Amino acid sequence: MKVIDSHCHLYSLSNVGEVVFRARNAGVEKVVVVSEDLHTMEQTLKLRDKYPEFILPGLGIHPVNALIMSQHEWDKAYSFLKIHAHEASCIGEIGLDFKYATTEKEKEEQLRTLHAQMEIAAENNLPLNLHSRRALRQTMEEAIEFHKNTGLPVLLHWFSHSMKLLRRTNEAGIFVSVGPSILFSDEALTLAHAINPQLVLVETDTPVSFNGKPSQPTWVVEVAEKLIKGHPDKDLTKEKLLDNTRQYLKILQ
Repeated sequence: MKVIDSHCHLYSLSNVGEVVFRARNAGVEKVVVVSEDLHTMEQTLKLRDKYPEFILPGLGIHPVNALIMSQHEWDKAYSFLKIHAHEASCIGEIGLDFKYATTEKEKEEQLRTLHAQMEIAAENNLPLNLHSRRALRQTMEEAIEFHKNTGLPVLLHWFSHSMKLLRRTNEAGIFVSVGPSILFSDEALTLAHAINPQLVLVETDTPVSFNGKPSQPTWVVEVAEKLIKGHPDKDLTKEKLLDNTRQYLKILQ
């Protein structure tokens, strides 16, 4: 049974063809490639054209980039997103990042750019792929509100940091993805097991490093196997993870 990497940045790699080949051989069915700005949105669509059966494009403007863009750069990127949203499988990577937005003015600006991209998602009937560094509760509340108002799926990527917040996402029907941190941390694995089995996905965030090792899409198979092994719900399988991801992306069978 194959799995889907629900969040990666494939364009950041120099050997994409080799990585795609290895991932397919390892049992990765598809990868969701999320973007961060105009350039990476363009790259993501080019990769989709090159590997149409493997790459699911996520288009969006990362909250850190949204913060440092000039108005002209934002307008160009936002216009591209609006025009090409119909080609996307999800809108992402968007969200909030309070590591970089430290003043109230900066936080309000990130929130404004998040809402602008949420509007595009709603207009195009697309799910969200959300970033939430140091803004877990705020991003979660935005996710819940969007899901409640639109009925569209939302994924909080790499969100497994708080048992209390995971109880909220479970209750609200918000998807949460688990990454390679569970391969190196028992605490991360315990938190991952708290996610509703109907709402858990797997990801790699390629090429982010874990324990000094750059991740790649093949790792998503290991992540899935580690998550399943010893899971409190003995019914969690790769087939279930695959079905969850298809539900999130609204891929009809």
